[in-house]
Amino acid sequence: MKTLRRPLLHQDVKRPKRTRRRKRRLRRLPAAPKTRSTVRKNSRLRQAAVKRRRVKKPGSRRSPAKPRLLRRPAVRSTEAAAVRIPYTGAPGINLIGYNRAEMGLGEGCRLLALALESCGMPYGINNFERGNPSRMGDLSWAHREQEGHPYRVNLFHVNGDNMRYVREEFGDAFMKERYNIGYWAWELSELPDSWRDGFTGLQEIWTPTTFVRDVLARHTALPVRAMPYGIRIPGTFDRAALRARFGLPPASFLFLSMFDVFSTSLRKNPSGAIEAFRRAFPSGSSGAALVVKINNAEAKPEEVEKLRTAVEGCPNILLLPERLTRQEVYGLLAACDSFVSLHRSEGFGLVLAEAMYLGKPVIATDWSGNTDFMNGENSIPVRFELQPVGQDAGPYTSAQVWAEPDLEHAADGMRRAAADLPWSTALGCRGQMTIRSRFSPEASGLAVRQRLQELSLL
Repeated sequence: MKTLRRPLLHQDVKRPKRTRRRKRRLRRLPAAPKTRSTVRKNSRLRQAAVKRRRVKKPGSRRSPAKPRLLRRPAVRSTEAAAVRIPYTGAPGINLIGYNRAEMGLGEGCRLLALALESCGMPYGINNFERGNPSRMGDLSWAHREQEGHPYRVNLFHVNGDNMRYVREEFGDAFMKERYNIGYWAWELSELPDSWRDGFTGLQEIWTPTTFVRDVLARHTALPVRAMPYGIRIPGTFDRAALRARFGLPPASFLFLSMFDVFSTSLRKNPSGAIEAFRRAFPSGSSGAALVVKINNAEAKPEEVEKLRTAVEGCPNILLLPERLTRQEVYGLLAACDSFVSLHRSEGFGLVLAEAMYLGKPVIATDWSGNTDFMNGENSIPVRFELQPVGQDAGPYTSAQVWAEPDLEHAADGMRRAAADLPWSTALGCRGQMTIRSRFSPEASGLAVRQRLQELSLL
């Protein structure tokens, strides 16, 4: 009979006895003195050991240590809106400029006042006269002049070369804690060095045209924006009475050219208008006439004498050097049939825009500021070539360039304007629509209001 073997149980298995090994006691040696070299060496060894523990060995099931998240340093925002400067003063504008000057810069200041008035903007005018040689007799906006500067925005209608006089007269406190805007007009494509200091203390620049905006934007990191003037000519005009008042021929087709001696005759180029007219109507018996109005003629009599010499023997070219009020200038524009400006450069071209406002076809050089509102559909742009100034003329240095108008092309335009009355009348109407719709005081004031709202200054 077979005996069955029972299965071996776990407890039946005899295991060998484990013997505990005695730990070998190591004899401590006295510590070596620490030196800089040993400290550096030990530090490197500890860093190397930490790196080895973090590296995953092949076949290891431990996941590698997760990289630590490092906190990035805070980055300062470059957005201007991120830093709010507490400008003081009431919402509104302190308009600083040649409010009483009888010249283009003075009229520009008054047009800005008209724009602010039209949009209901709170404002006051700080009359300024330093650096301007013109007569200061226009008091049409003197009732809005103020002492002090109660509003939080300063708008300086003073060009860059005269801003140092502003700082001297009003002091640093005038610009402190205010948002300071310069409203500048320059006529050439490069800014003179005398204007560079004018940026000091300003936060922004406004210009009447995109031409000036692009010139200034190349010379500053400040925001530069085109903010056009708004044109409005009050009253109605009796053409026949006005011609009699100025001693003008009652039945002639009258061309008008106008310049201020303080703006330099080389830039305004009245002699170019005279020469183009002589080419267009050489006989003198064509029924056309040219009137040349000279502003501030008494300040530079030599300029008047040059023009008198140029028009000798031309009975249909009349010089008008007498002093006129602003309303009389508007009347002279209304009495004529077409306006001619063969300028070499313009920052805006105020008289051109005023003539277009009155529905007059304008014949003018197709370069610089006036191209913002003149084109072949609403006026007669005259071809040109850019040439060096050639000789210093006031602030315009010989190294600069400006436009030399094509006098023959201008003469062609003058002949057609006088001969084709339906065409020139339609041209004048389209120009009038351009100015009255896009360059109104309301449009100008709205642009100012919108910009100040963008800046949270209203």
